Amino acid sequence: MKINRRDVLGISAALPFATSNWGAEGGSWPSRPITIVVAFAAGGQSDSVARMVARRLEQKLGQPVIVDNRPGANSLVATQAVLRAPADGYTLLFNMNALVTNPILLPNVRYDGLKDFMPVARIFETSVILAAARNKGGTLAEFLSLAQTSKEPFSCGTVGHASSSHYYLESLARAAGVQFSNVPYKGGDTQMLPDLVSERLQAGMVSSVTAMTYGADNRIVPLAATGIKRWKVLPHVPTFLELGYPGLTAEGFCGLFAPAGTPTSIVERINAMVTEISKEREYFGQMLSYGLEVPPPMTTSEYGVLLKKIYATWRDIKDNSAIRIE
Repeated sequence: MKINRRDVLGISAALPFATSNWGAEGGSWPSRPITIVVAFAAGGQSDSVARMVARRLEQKLGQPVIVDNRPGANSLVATQAVLRAPADGYTLLFNMNALVTNPILLPNVRYDGLKDFMPVARIFETSVILAAARNKGGTLAEFLSLAQTSKEPFSCGTVGHASSSHYYLESLARAAGVQFSNVPYKGGDTQMLPDLVSERLQAGMVSSVTAMTYGADNRIVPLAATGIKRWKVLPHVPTFLELGYPGLTAEGFCGLFAPAGTPTSIVERINAMVTEISKEREYFGQMLSYGLEVPPPMTTSEYGVLLKKIYATWRDIKDNSAIRIE
């Protein structure tokens, strides 16, 4: 599937986009409902956060904020829909760093995440956790020792071939001198967990909330986390960096974006509101209950610098990988 800024997706017509950007400039914004297109299915962790943020923005803006779930194609469905929306401040994208990594990791993606979108506000940070089945060691060292002596490569679940979790797994295998068999699950943790809990898989790359929930009663064993710091919700889980594997430190995040050309005054206003929301005690507690952490506030400029850093990191990861894109 070739995806181009000029492609017209039929689904875009169903979105409540206006064809005029009347009122986008100046103090009349917002004069009508705002739509947040969420790149994830309804009912999941990210969708819950998007709806929580939308409710709070409604209170501050005095206009309805509609959450429109557009999952599919590793967030490309939602991304393409917003890409074709008017840059008037009435359509925002809620996505993870896949926005900037998809053009690197996937074939025939022809938008530019750094040029075609404006960073609005970072909402939360993300991490990928390597979790083992119960009988495959209690530490990363024990797990890798078992993998090294296994007659067959350990099977490890990821969210898909050439996904970020697949690249993380390959990086660990290369650094540790072991072989893993990647088992892709398009449905992510939801589809992977039955196989991991029943020990049909030896390990899986899972989300922080899954590691927190299923690790609490030892149904799975969280071993190590990507990123550069330990997570408050998983204080006992070290980072790969701490354990001597520096190739798994790429930062992850989820946030709001707008089509390029959206008035800067609107983008800055939303950023300021999200900063206010992030300081609310109730919001902070709800985020922790989702297995997430509220990051320090970022200006739109700082957010843009982060995107460029992540782009460069994943370009390097891709260039040094043996994974072939299908």
